[in-house]
Amino acid sequence: MYAPFVSDATSAIQFIMFLSCILMGLSHILQPRMWEEYFTRLHAKGETAIITRTFTLELWPALLIVTLHQVWSGPGIVLTLYGIALTIKCTISVLAPQIGMRSLKQAQRGGNTFIFAGLMLIVVGMCAGWALSS
Repeated sequence: MYAPFVSDATSAIQFIMFLSCILMGLSHILQPRMWEEYFTRLHAKGETAIITRTFTLELWPALLIVTLHQVWSGPGIVLTLYGIALTIKCTISVLAPQIGMRSLKQAQRGGNTFIFAGLMLIVVGMCAGWALSS
């Protein structure tokens, strides 16, 4: 895919997060039971599940955003704040796994939890796309 609007690290992060957040958001909305089952099984593994969730799903986008996306105005600020929040979540999860386990347990609240999370991911993705097109 040729993307002429990707000209620097900031726009690359915006493009990557636009695509990934929209895809993940739609998946959460259209397949909430799949996500519920995945995170319920992960929670059942105990505190070691924090390692899997943090290091495979959350830490890499968080670090990319925090290091390469320092946008403090316009719609891009939403992506920057998301990256900071995700970095804080990752830090708390690995340093205090009992707290991280609480967020994994949220899966047991049912599919609506994932639908809401999906909507939030789509908002982040749309803000990234809006910032990219600005």
